[in-house]
Amino acid sequence: MVFTVVGLAALFYSFMTCRPVGWRALLRNIRRMWIISRRILSAALAVGFVCTAVCGPAIAAQKTLSTDIVIVGAGSAGLTAAVQAAEKGANVVLLEKNFFVGGASNFAEGIFAVESELNRLRSDTLTREEAFKHAREMHMYEVNVPMMRDYIYGSADNVDWFMKHGVKFDVIRMTPWEEATWHVIDEYKGKNHGAALVANLKDQCDKLGVTTLTGTPAESLITDKSGAVVGVKAKSKTDDYTINAKAVILASGSISDSNEKVAEWAHRDAKHWHSSVNVNKTVKDDKITLTLPSGKTLDDNYYTITVTDNKGKTTAGIQRGPVSFVAHLSSEGKGIKLLSNVYTTAWQPAALWVNSDGSRFVNEDVAMSFSQAANAVYTQLGHTAWSIFDESQVDYMIEKGVDSGVGVLVPVGAKLTKLKEEIKTALDEGSDSFFAASSVSAMAKKLGVPTKNLEAAVTAYNRGCAEGHDGEFFKDVKYMRPINTKKLYAIRLTSAFFTAFGGLNVNRDFEVLNTKNQPIKGLYATGLEVSRMIGHTYTTWTSGYAFGFSCYSGRHAALNAVEKMDL
Repeated sequence: MVFTVVGLAALFYSFMTCRPVGWRALLRNIRRMWIISRRILSAALAVGFVCTAVCGPAIAAQKTLSTDIVIVGAGSAGLTAAVQAAEKGANVVLLEKNFFVGGASNFAEGIFAVESELNRLRSDTLTREEAFKHAREMHMYEVNVPMMRDYIYGSADNVDWFMKHGVKFDVIRMTPWEEATWHVIDEYKGKNHGAALVANLKDQCDKLGVTTLTGTPAESLITDKSGAVVGVKAKSKTDDYTINAKAVILASGSISDSNEKVAEWAHRDAKHWHSSVNVNKTVKDDKITLTLPSGKTLDDNYYTITVTDNKGKTTAGIQRGPVSFVAHLSSEGKGIKLLSNVYTTAWQPAALWVNSDGSRFVNEDVAMSFSQAANAVYTQLGHTAWSIFDESQVDYMIEKGVDSGVGVLVPVGAKLTKLKEEIKTALDEGSDSFFAASSVSAMAKKLGVPTKNLEAAVTAYNRGCAEGHDGEFFKDVKYMRPINTKKLYAIRLTSAFFTAFGGLNVNRDFEVLNTKNQPIKGLYATGLEVSRMIGHTYTTWTSGYAFGFSCYSGRHAALNAVEKMDL
């Protein structure tokens, strides 16, 4: 519109500046004026249209909402919190930075529980007390022990709550020697596992009147003069939101999307340590700050939260906790697809594992515990290793099935019927992470490891297989199968993680703590944002622990927030 007005003004100006000496001259000048002005007008209109198309609306719409609770993040923690709060009578606004709900929870499989109704129907003998004792010891007491107790003792109630909402479970042992704590989620509206739970919770949110805003990341927290959190500022592509609330629940996941934060917070080599289910790259890392009374914001690093008094003076900062990983063994590279038959060979305990020196370094049945296996591989030079097996093992995996599964997606005993086909494809593609060779020496050259060391490792391993005893690492004899040197295969082993766990310290009510160990009024954190719920290593003994905790903490943060509101 602006450029149209400019064009018309130019036309008028051209007419007014003409000084004809006669009618013919006048007509010539009018014709010349019209041609020039028409060109100016066309150009102006074109520029106007381009600016409108490219730049879009110059000013976002300002919207103000008032609610009881605003929840940042619509994964399993946020969705569960929203349903629980709404059931207790709270008005809820749910923010999600992605344009879909669920986040990484869509890729989860089941939740942890002990002494659930399903456990009782199976006659499972594990008690909550036994689970609690084992879990705290497995995590080397590097956890919030009281909160761990709350979670484990409340895990059965968590399952019962979901079952009342129409969620169905199957109880599964992750490994033959571990307890049946894994409550795998059944189908819901054509979806399975985590995606099924997400779909169920979203339906519940819609029925309960929860306002869900996708594509709307939170930008800052709002505080009152006392430093209490009283809302959130958020921004979509078209709208700027000021959402006033009585409480804010942080449920936006972990730092796993940020390589910088993985390196800074967890002291890991981010190049070789990354999330295998990264779903949040559509937007920048979450940046939440508290807003000073003056309206200015503090440092916008990830969760730099600072409490201020009514004069804007800093009184206490956020209490930042350690970060742990739900790690897993992995294999990646050209010719290897996630969860493919070739990929699954990396998880098998009957292979021979060697490092970049061509030497054996671990008991390979650690593959049955994928997180511990990831740790073993990560400690090696370059954070990689090689799994070596022969043609007889290929036939075994095709005919009898795998000894170690990849969750419920590739269950124990699954037959890799497409393995030979996938091997051929990987080799034809010139894979950089999967090789075949006709001798140990030839394989050593392809892997770039010392031939002498690899030959010694194979010889010693085969001798242990013949004797029925692994004198070096004491591998379970049932996985001791010799390496046939006539046709060998090798797949690269790497370490990855499903997600990171930690960042914020909270109390047993899930209130975020400041550096003076005092709760920040009105601010809660849940799920993967909560520190000290697992130690350095995730254990499959408590399968579904992280996913279950996300749901549990979301529910109980909501219950505690509602109770303090006295609705």
